[in-house]
Amino acid sequence: MGAIEHLKTLCCLGLPPESAMIGVVPLLHEIIPHGWSRMALLDSDGAIANGYSEHPELSDLYQQHMWRFLDQPSSPMSMWMRGFRAGAIGWTLHMQGRGWMDNSWYREMEAPVDSCWILDAMIGNGERTTAFLCLTRPRSARPFNVDDVRRLDPLRPWLGRLPQLAA
Repeated sequence: MGAIEHLKTLCCLGLPPESAMIGVVPLLHEIIPHGWSRMALLDSDGAIANGYSEHPELSDLYQQHMWRFLDQPSSPMSMWMRGFRAGAIGWTLHMQGRGWMDNSWYREMEAPVDSCWILDAMIGNGERTTAFLCLTRPRSARPFNVDDVRRLDPLRPWLGRLPQLAA
């Protein structure tokens, strides 16, 4: 069974959300090579309810500092609610060009956890956005591109079937 078929099967097993998030991450690495994965369950207002990150330091860093970037136009967080409402995918790719590594978000939030390039996606269940997925790559790797978005997008309906992500 290939990684995509395995992911689809895993998404239909009825696992608790925390187990499901941990279970899909290795499959995502096979489908779209990347460094670290992040997943979060979202409340109906876009707030993070629960999450999982492969990087052990990320949760503390984000809890302490993420929301202060909401009003910084050069930050991916400035587009969080628009991305949430639209069920968007790849909405920060355009930010990761010239000047990205001079950006305060990159320096303070991504670089400390060996993350540079970001591929983000909101996950929905057909009615609303229920989760967030972020794949990252280190600075030494190639940036994500449209081909990566094309590989991730067809997986979103399956990820949206995970129990509690669809609640």
